[in-house]
Amino acid sequence: MNLRTIGVLARKEFKDVLRDRRTLFFMVLLPMVAMPVIMIAGSRFVKKQAAEKEQRVLQVATNAGGERVITGLRDRWMADNQVAVGLTIAKFGIDSLDDQEAIADFFVRLGKARQAGGGEAGGELMAAMYEAWQKLPEEQQRLLLDYGAVNRFMSLTKFRRFRSLPKEGKLSPGVKIPDDMPDAEALNLPPDASLPDPEVVALAVQEKVVHGALYVPTPGGDEASAAREVFVTLDEGRAYRIDVLYDASISLSKEFLDRFEGFMAALERDEMRRRVLNEGLRSTFVAPFDLEPADIASASRKLQGALGGLLPYLIIVFCFLGAFYPALDLTAGEKERFTLETLLLSPISRLDIAAGKFVVVFVAAVTAAILFTTSMFITVTQGVLPEGLLAGLDFRLEPLAIVLTLSLLLPIAAVIAALVLGVALCGRSFKEAQNYVAPLQILFIIPGMVAFLPDLETETHLAWIPLVNVSLLMKELLKGNYLWDFYWITLGSLLLMTALVLWGSSLLFRRESVLMRT
Repeated sequence: MNLRTIGVLARKEFKDVLRDRRTLFFMVLLPMVAMPVIMIAGSRFVKKQAAEKEQRVLQVATNAGGERVITGLRDRWMADNQVAVGLTIAKFGIDSLDDQEAIADFFVRLGKARQAGGGEAGGELMAAMYEAWQKLPEEQQRLLLDYGAVNRFMSLTKFRRFRSLPKEGKLSPGVKIPDDMPDAEALNLPPDASLPDPEVVALAVQEKVVHGALYVPTPGGDEASAAREVFVTLDEGRAYRIDVLYDASISLSKEFLDRFEGFMAALERDEMRRRVLNEGLRSTFVAPFDLEPADIASASRKLQGALGGLLPYLIIVFCFLGAFYPALDLTAGEKERFTLETLLLSPISRLDIAAGKFVVVFVAAVTAAILFTTSMFITVTQGVLPEGLLAGLDFRLEPLAIVLTLSLLLPIAAVIAALVLGVALCGRSFKEAQNYVAPLQILFIIPGMVAFLPDLETETHLAWIPLVNVSLLMKELLKGNYLWDFYWITLGSLLLMTALVLWGSSLLFRRESVLMRT
């Protein structure tokens, strides 16, 4: 093998490859331009849709007296908690409760930030408020979350009577009406009131005329006394049942259920406190155990874990995309252009020809992977994540983790380049080679997705499985876990696989039946 000859041949092949627009697109433009644009545009679209969904006023069908009962329950909660809510909100520097909807929405967002480990706080003001909110006792945090849930449901819900629903239409085959839907007698409706057939209500939900339906019993028999009678039922310690009809296959219908469940959960906690106080019991009577889980994983570590699961998959995919078109162009493409014969007539060994073409495909694969990883990091930190979030998370990658990750990238790219090059060489035309090579991505993508499996650990025997070992190891490296035994086995198995694939590809370059196959 002559390194100088390989270098000359590689330069020649680079020039040929760089003339091909498809190669430039998949190696440079896709990772550096197209993917960032798609990610930023997609992220903003999803955020916009989510924001619109959260602020959407939902139509809810209910029986006569239902709206009055629900409103009465809201007023009862406010009467019990308004003073406590006001005192707690004052700690945030908010002086009045004039704009209850805006304040409630604020605490709904804080609650979502809490569930996401701070990841949804977004912006310096929200981050500062989230930090202040975290310092509140758990009971006060829960109170503000309930305040947000109660106001959010009532302010973003428009009630309409069952009798106003359209009665024409046909239910889809997949719609199933529950067998135990309440009737007018069960809801204690007035004698002159009627309840529509459940299919009519289900049809209205299916056709998105309403987003859900509430069957609310009215113990008093008339709207004026309905809420008062419900309070009597609750004060007597009895359960009060409300039936909810929704369609989980419709996003906004599911949103209705989520809002209503949050509303009812807040009412339930308030009612539980009321019953405990009325019985002269301590609050611990209904909660005898106090469980305090302490998560040692910071939001930054969780983000690193998520990135570690995604990064191996993306690196493998873009190594394949980077190698795909150069390999096709340097093999089947040359057959179509009848330039391969000229190259074979030159005084260069077949091994040097194979090595020169391999170098080009290998560099293309590495370049595509590095460009994509770099552009993705810049895109996520500068265009997708909320401003100032990374600083708040104290997110950083250790230099050693980056070096070890890059050391795994090279053998991955080598394996992919050698395999794609060898398979593409078997094609008689560019199109045929494309059909041969395209299915190979399944061999690379499936192992790359292993890191998404939550229960798969880095056990020693898995270090011998190509690409699976890389996915698991990168996930641990980016979290700062340096598993040296696993790393050396992984690196050794990758180098061994690279040598075997390169050897197999070189054999194909020595066979006239493959090279001259037209």
